[in-house]
Amino acid sequence: MLVAVTKRRAESLPMEPVSSAPLRRSERVSATIPISLLVEWEASKTEHDATTVDLSREGVRVRTTFMLFPGEMVRIARWGDSGQTVPARVVWVHRPESGRGSLAGLEFLDALPA
Repeated sequence: MLVAVTKRRAESLPMEPVSSAPLRRSERVSATIPISLLVEWEASKTEHDATTVDLSREGVRVRTTFMLFPGEMVRIARWGDSGQTVPARVVWVHRPESGRGSLAGLEFLDALPA
């Protein structure tokens, strides 16, 4: 089998910028913090345990055994303290094939203090 190879000069090839990862609005920080997710549905409010995986000024990635859905509104509280909460929207959910727990990306709806 015969293969023809043509060499080109580097100047004649266009260079396109390549990005290996999407740009984020702010830096993520890895942090494992126990939290509570408060979910209101009709007339009831339930509290579910979760753990942060990482967080940024715009949102947080959490691990929980509770079923969350994209677009759902939740409130985030320190574990065991539902007094002061931060409103958030579920942006994405990943459920592993094992069916145990899920990861979810939550976007803060209010700006966090610096």
